[in-house]
Amino acid sequence: MSLPALLCIASAAGFLIWIIALVSHLRRTDYSDTDKIVWTIVLCTLNFLGVILYFFLAPPGDQRVLSEAELKEKLNRQ
Repeated sequence: MSLPALLCIASAAGFLIWIIALVSHLRRTDYSDTDKIVWTIVLCTLNFLGVILYFFLAPPGDQRVLSEAELKEKLNRQ
């Protein structure tokens, strides 16, 4: 396999990991609004380094995520 192909595969894998971290972060219910804003900025500006920081430094807390129905209900109550 050539070097450009390997770089393309590594970039795609890194992007997928970043998307998974961002979605996981945004669906968490135990963060305050300020925590969500700060971690979203960190994840978006630092990309892969932000993902590493998020997984090692984010407060553990409740890892439960909202289902789509729960999310819609929460948004309708606001």
